[in-house]
Amino acid sequence: MAVDVSGRLAVVSGAGRGIGRHLALGLAGAGMNVALLGRRPAGLDDTARECARFGVETFTYPVDVRRSAAVRAFVDEVVGKQGAVDLLVNNAGIADHDESPPWEADADRWWEVLETNLRGSFNLCRFVLPAMIGAGAGRIVNINSNVATKRDIRYSAYGTSKAALLALSDTLAGPLRAHGVSIFDISPGMIRTEMSERMTACLERNQWVSVELIVEAVVRVARGELDPISGRYLHVGVDDLTELVARARVGLPEGARTLRLLPHGADDPLA
Repeated sequence: MAVDVSGRLAVVSGAGRGIGRHLALGLAGAGMNVALLGRRPAGLDDTARECARFGVETFTYPVDVRRSAAVRAFVDEVVGKQGAVDLLVNNAGIADHDESPPWEADADRWWEVLETNLRGSFNLCRFVLPAMIGAGAGRIVNINSNVATKRDIRYSAYGTSKAALLALSDTLAGPLRAHGVSIFDISPGMIRTEMSERMTACLERNQWVSVELIVEAVVRVARGELDPISGRYLHVGVDDLTELVARARVGLPEGARTLRLLPHGADDPLA
């Protein structure tokens, strides 16, 4: 059953532009107060002004999510002001701009992608989760990608970071469920943003996924509608989330929509 999220707090990273901006606006439109993180103050301020039109409280924090101390200071401040984080959306992310295989890639840039997409998400989870566990409630959304499972040599850093994010969520899902906390990996599909427009894979694309699909999905997470499929990988471009919830209530197979080793057969010793 959906819950009223009015007055509750959502934290959105990478909120100054692109998908993060749309998510912040969607959550504000649902009545949630929003704490907006990003590296560009001007973009955050613009998003905050748009969110405030819904009559909610907005907070902006120019934070680099890769920096553990900065993330911890942010969480301490926002929890001190608001008392609890009800929803964390790990959206901040970058991709391999040079689109080179690993043996040709700029190593520093390769690791920058990993640190932004994985370490940034870990940092926010690390410092938000204790309060959620203490409250016995909370939800986390990791914005993921089909590149995590569909492998593309041009985006080895991006794909590796997103696959690792799947593994992190899978590791957390079971233990968090016992504390009333849900976690989701959601792929928005190919949405037209500054980042996607720079990707060679999108140069000839003439059809894009509507950003409203990911906004709707995250709002549904905030309202608790998708709790039965916590810990599963979701792809809003193709999934019928209502159907998946119905399937989960009956019982999804163990490991379905999670990152798993595929055995070579029933006699595989790792099966």
